Amino acid sequence: MKLTKILLIILMILFIIYVSVVKHKNSLSLREDFMEYKPNYVFWTGGYDSTFRICELLIIYKVPVQPIYLAYNLDSAKDTDFWVRKNRKQEKNAMDKIKKALFKKFPFTKNLLYNTIFIKENNNHDRYDKAFKELNLWPKKRRIHQYSHLGKISYMMKTYIDIGVLGIHQRKSFVRFLHENLTKEEGNYKLDLNTQHPLHYLKFPLFKKTKKMLCQISKKYFFGNILQLSWSCWFPNKNGSTCGKCPMCIERFNCN
Repeated sequence: MKLTKILLIILMILFIIYVSVVKHKNSLSLREDFMEYKPNYVFWTGGYDSTFRICELLIIYKVPVQPIYLAYNLDSAKDTDFWVRKNRKQEKNAMDKIKKALFKKFPFTKNLLYNTIFIKENNNHDRYDKAFKELNLWPKKRRIHQYSHLGKISYMMKTYIDIGVLGIHQRKSFVRFLHENLTKEEGNYKLDLNTQHPLHYLKFPLFKKTKKMLCQISKKYFFGNILQLSWSCWFPNKNGSTCGKCPMCIERFNCN
C-alpha cells in the first residue's frame, strides 16, 4: 500500500513537471522560437516599398526582420545641394507610426521586428567607391548615389540585405542591368555575380512588381492601412505636408 502511494506521488510530480515544461514551451516568444534563423535584413526608409517588404516578411512569412536605416545624406557631398532629400524627420515619424500600428494589429510581430539599426555617417571605402563608379549605371550628374551607400554597407557587412526596388523605370541603365543579371532564388531576386561585385549583397524581392500589386497583396493580408502610413515625399512643404510634385509623390499608389 505504501509503495502504491509513493508511485502515485511520483507520477503526480512527473505530470506536474510535464505540464510546466509544455506550458513554458508554448509561452516562448516567437523571437526565441526563431533564434535558429538569421533575421532578414531590410533597408527601411518608412517608404511605400520598403514598408511593404517589412510587413510581408513579418505578417505573411512570420520571420524575424532586422531593419537598417541610413540617417545621413546619401544624395550629395553637401547637405545644402538642391537634390538632397528633405524628409528625414517624416521618414522617422512614419516608421514609429508603422511599428505602433503593426504591434497593435498583429501583436506577434513585436517579437519578430528587431530594433532598427541607424547608420549615422558614411563609411569610407575608397576601393569600393571606385568599383561602384566603374559600373557606370547612373547619370554622371549624380556623382553620389544612394545605391553606392546601400551596396557599400551590405558589402562591408558581407550580409544580404533586401532593397525596395520595383524596376518600373525600364529605360534606366540600372533597371536594364538588373533584368540581365538577376536570378530568382527562394522567392527573392539576387544578382548572379561574384562576391566582389559592388552590388552583390543587395537583394531585390519586389522586382517586377508594381505599387498597385503591393497594395493588393497588403489588402489581402489586412495590412493595407499600415502600408498607407508610409512616407514617400522627398521634398515636403514647410508645414510638413507632401509636395505632390516629386517622383515619389507622383508614383505613390493610394491604398485606402
